[in-house]
Amino acid sequence: MYVKLFIPERLKDLRAVNKHLTLEQLAEQTGLSKSALGKYESDEYKDISPFAIATLADFYEVSTDYLMGLTETKNHSNTALHELHLSDDMIDVLEKRETEQPAALRNGNA
Repeated sequence: MYVKLFIPERLKDLRAVNKHLTLEQLAEQTGLSKSALGKYESDEYKDISPFAIATLADFYEVSTDYLMGLTETKNHSNTALHELHLSDDMIDVLEKRETEQPAALRNGNA
């Protein structure tokens, strides 16, 4: 039987099952605080910033839609930003992250 995961469950699954990381390790590797990450994975989850969503999606190599439970497809490879129907804030975050990456990573040569 198929069970749809909600955001906290999806985040915990990606961290603990797929990457085998503790919250401390994830915080170190993403630059997000351990307390924020713990809240995102808890039943008390209320809100997650666009920056955190983009950071975690990038780290886990999944789409933001997948993290938010809008799709079961983990990646939308080579899809133009305007085709993803993201908010202006999310597009700004993603474009900023892209310009901050080393050229080798942007070109897939890392």
